[in-house]
Amino acid sequence: MTLVAAWRAPQPMARMARELQMPALTAVAYYLGAEVAFLIGTLSDNIFAPFWPPNIVLFCALMLVPPKRWWLFILAVFPAHVLAEMRVGMPMPQLLVAFATNMLVAWISAFALRRIVTGPPWFDSLRKAWLYVSITAIVSPMVVALGGAFVPILGGGAIENYATYWAQWYLSNALGFVTLGPVALLWFSERRNFLSPLALREIVEAACLAGGIFVVCIVAFEARGLGVPGGFLPALIYLPLPLLLWAAIRFGVKGASGAILLVTVVLIWRTLNGSTLFEAGDPETSVFAIQAFLIGLAIPVLLLGSAIDETHHAEQAVRESEERMMFAAASAQICMWHIDYQSHRFWLTDHGREMFGFHPSKAITREAVVRAIHPEDRQSAFEIMQAAAASGRLVDCEFRIVRADGEIRWLRCRASAHGEYRGAPAEVSGTFADITEHKNAETEMARQRQELAHLTRVSMLGELSGGIAHEITQPLSAIMSNAEAARILLARESPDLKELREVLDDIIGEDNRAGEVIHRLRGLLKKSDAKLEPLDLNKVADSTMRILHHELITRRVKTTMALTSDLPLVLGDSVQLQQVLLNLMLNAMEAMSESDSITRRISIKTGITSEGDVQVSVADSGSGLAPSSKGQAFQPFFTTKESGLGLGLSLSSSIIKLHGGSLSLENNPAGGAVATFKLPQLSAAVAAK
Repeated sequence: MTLVAAWRAPQPMARMARELQMPALTAVAYYLGAEVAFLIGTLSDNIFAPFWPPNIVLFCALMLVPPKRWWLFILAVFPAHVLAEMRVGMPMPQLLVAFATNMLVAWISAFALRRIVTGPPWFDSLRKAWLYVSITAIVSPMVVALGGAFVPILGGGAIENYATYWAQWYLSNALGFVTLGPVALLWFSERRNFLSPLALREIVEAACLAGGIFVVCIVAFEARGLGVPGGFLPALIYLPLPLLLWAAIRFGVKGASGAILLVTVVLIWRTLNGSTLFEAGDPETSVFAIQAFLIGLAIPVLLLGSAIDETHHAEQAVRESEERMMFAAASAQICMWHIDYQSHRFWLTDHGREMFGFHPSKAITREAVVRAIHPEDRQSAFEIMQAAAASGRLVDCEFRIVRADGEIRWLRCRASAHGEYRGAPAEVSGTFADITEHKNAETEMARQRQELAHLTRVSMLGELSGGIAHEITQPLSAIMSNAEAARILLARESPDLKELREVLDDIIGEDNRAGEVIHRLRGLLKKSDAKLEPLDLNKVADSTMRILHHELITRRVKTTMALTSDLPLVLGDSVQLQQVLLNLMLNAMEAMSESDSITRRISIKTGITSEGDVQVSVADSGSGLAPSSKGQAFQPFFTTKESGLGLGLSLSSSIIKLHGGSLSLENNPAGGAVATFKLPQLSAAVAAK
């Protein structure tokens, strides 16, 4: 045999030893539990005791291992059961029935609890604790007791006492499940949490609590032996209750189950060594009294402890959720706030204090927040929030604040009202988001967009430089000719003043014509902020056509204009909208550059849409849009021109959007393409502002 084979040979044996370790320990614990039960059983006889620990041992073992291994644990405890029962002289038929009922109550309880509760922790909620009590202390032992009652009958008991035997078997197992079961299950299934480090104060408190329960139970349960008057005896039963409630409230289900087990141990120990409050005419009745007292005490205290734990877990979950929310909000530059109009309390997160520049220890009031809003924005923000609160809708507004250090920041406020107090919203909750960087980026983007628009206009005018020069040269040439004609007339001995006046009128007219061209060019070349004012798009279209007049003639493009009379005004910047029309017209001319000059045609139309918007369309007779270009036409730097930058349509779309409208480009069913932009009427635009 090689060294490797020799090393591998013991492995199955070691694995088997590990597999059998827990079943063996369970068997030992089962035997010791039976011995303890027989010791306690001297209260009545050597079989039935106030509670039966071996079943709790087997139950906890089954709860801790997979169901496929249950047979191994049941098989392991059988010899321990036989050994323990034979020590008290139990016959084999009686022994087998006792083992069958013990195994059955543990198996049914474990199977039902694992199936319904699904897994540990077993007592972290009131629902789980109630299911544990219902399954292990009520249903399971109550059903299995129907067979367990035959154990004393097989030992010689009278069949007429079946109900008594059933009650003995049921109560002894029920008491075990509500007193010893929770402690054992918590210990073995949650050892890490059960032994979690406690603060010194909590350790001292738990020790004092345990000592107090022990002393109070000794005094209360020994009161009969001390000669306490009988009238006080019922009240003594409740002496341990305040301490049990203390244990449940302070330490949850662990404290509650531990306190219950301590009361049970003290009461049984006191009963074994003297008289107690529960002495009756015979031992069996005394045991019934003890069992009824302990079960009635254990169940509500255990449920209370579970409810306390559930509350603590819920509070912890809420705290963790709030911490995560606060962290996420702070990371996103958002703070939360809440105002209660009944108590006039204003709550603001710590990040909100930093956002407004408030001192950490300063009390925050609604008035302080309102005062922090920029004076120019305060009234509008207040009106918007008041209107939203009255209508119950979500508020979304932006305003500036002036921090205590004088810094100005932009905030976005979102809030909603809920509840009602004296006909007005009772509470308002919302968020503040610092959007200063976003606003700065918007300002910078607007500046760059304006620069780009100006450069684009200059570029377009560069393309039209030949036509522009012609437009200016014509009136200048006419002025020169008229001026020479005037000189000739003045050289005559008797000049014709009427004719001279007509020549001067022509000079003035041509000068106005040249001035108008220069004025239009100056407006397009000038770099200035957008100026929104009422505009007639018919006039914008007419002015654009004048600028393009020579270009259209040069390119041999025929134009038709169908301008709707009494067109509603729009709110816009004339230079920017004229730039959009120039771009659309130049694109249309470019699209027809390869077409026959006879078919080159551009149509400009104005009108009103069914929605009430003012519409301007530019249609050409070119080849139309290629399918691959439809979705990319408005994307920056996309162009079908060899020398184009691809910024014209993108910039035009941005300009129209800033005016509250939309720009679209579609193929014309009759051929070519149609570019259309829509703008809201002046009344609607003003209302939107």
